[in-house]
Amino acid sequence: MKWSLMQLNKLRNLGQLQVNETIELPELIALHPDIRAVQPVHVRANASFTSNQLIFNLRITGEMTLPDARTLSDVAYPFEIESIESFLLEVDAVPSDSDDINLPNGNTVDLQPLVQELILLHVPVQVHGDDEENQLVQGEGWTVLSEEAPEEAEPKIDPRLAGLAQFFKKDQDS
Repeated sequence: MKWSLMQLNKLRNLGQLQVNETIELPELIALHPDIRAVQPVHVRANASFTSNQLIFNLRITGEMTLPDARTLSDVAYPFEIESIESFLLEVDAVPSDSDDINLPNGNTVDLQPLVQELILLHVPVQVHGDDEENQLVQGEGWTVLSEEAPEEAEPKIDPRLAGLAQFFKKDQDS
């Protein structure tokens, strides 16, 4: 996923460049405090050439391990990122609104730092696991209450209305 500008100029004659690679990104663990592990990331891209740009239509898929927001246990978080990124091939012609245009590093275009950046931008703030066994239902001084009423429990009658309940019982017996 790294090309020299000379290689790209040769590929320009072919019209399109396609990328279909699986890469390892272990450095993401050091770059983000919540990422505990990253599985190999699959990068798919179709690139097209314009007069002075190379435009990548990227699709990045993979899975990372993040901490559960409640229990801090490991949660597998699959991700799928789609992005359109452009690289300027002529460094001398940098436009003034170049916020969304990537520049080559020296004489090379490298997608790996861009893929890392896109993954880091899509790390969620909180992740909740789906496993019921990993869910805490009680801790020190607290318990999670369910909104479902137990089936065998009889409804409790307010003591102030107990006399009224007796009135309705007499009415039903008649």
